[in-house]
Amino acid sequence: GVKLNVGQTGFYRVKYSEDLLAALGGGVEDMSLSAVDRLSIQADAFQLAKAGKLSTSSALAIADRYRKEEDYTVWADLAGSLGDVMGAWAEEESYAKLQKLAVVLMSTIVQKVGWEPKDGESALWPLLRPLVIGVAGRNGDSAVAADAKSRMEKGWNTLPADLRFAVYSIVVSTGGPKEFEQVYEVFKSADMAEERVRALRALGYTKDPALIQRLLGMAIDGSVRSQDVFYVFGTLANNRAGAAASWQFLQDNWAKIIEMFASGQFLLARILKSATSCFASNQRAAEVEAFFKDHEAPGAERAIQQALEVIRSNAAWLDRDKASVSAWLNAHKDL
Repeated sequence: GVKLNVGQTGFYRVKYSEDLLAALGGGVEDMSLSAVDRLSIQADAFQLAKAGKLSTSSALAIADRYRKEEDYTVWADLAGSLGDVMGAWAEEESYAKLQKLAVVLMSTIVQKVGWEPKDGESALWPLLRPLVIGVAGRNGDSAVAADAKSRMEKGWNTLPADLRFAVYSIVVSTGGPKEFEQVYEVFKSADMAEERVRALRALGYTKDPALIQRLLGMAIDGSVRSQDVFYVFGTLANNRAGAAASWQFLQDNWAKIIEMFASGQFLLARILKSATSCFASNQRAAEVEAFFKDHEAPGAERAIQQALEVIRSNAAWLDRDKASVSAWLNAHKDL
């Protein structure tokens, strides 16, 4: 395959033909392309898919060639690309298969990095380890989830700092009230603000409707520092069990929220953008637009406009590629 823009010196997206893209997949698979080029091939493919210039199933077929990948920067970007698709497809039936795809893609690297640091490992593996363990464990890798659970049982302070968020988020997303309580205890009792934020972000992965309401209540009852409220809405927005509930909560408690952020308008803007731009239907866009026609959001007007653009662009993307992605996933032998 011929790779244009080698080493990524030019800032432009390269649109390859489907055949050439498949050929480049070989260079991804055998790692003969550099990490920078491996990163850009999938990044370009997913950006072009979003823009309607390439089918999303072709981008997923390229992603499928990264099973032997070991580079942190490549995985971090690819995890983001898959996360974008999963975000737009959150309310679709094929979501479960996208989760399975993420687990399948990462199974080799999860085994390879393992839970414990290795002698002489790559300098970026301490960042790679929590990334792949977290994604796999939250998306249905039951062995990883069981491992996380048993590690949490030994006490959160026995966990190495770099794995804590991965463990917290896995136990909350795969567990119930007991696991939520374990992580809530960290949020309540940890001395370091950084640790409390890790725990707070992880609580947003719960799938239990009552616990989602409890967490939302904490966001406005003074339990959470105002500069950290963003984490509650930001994480719930990316949780398919929490996105609709959190947007509804914002609307129902609008007066209180506006009062809380009267002097921190950039925080309000950040919260609104994350809580709404997760949607992917024109109906939701109309709902968001109608709400803010009737309710003022001082300093957040621009953020709301940007969110509406994202929602509508996600809706168009989903509309365009829903059927072909579903067909590609259903035909996949490992899903």
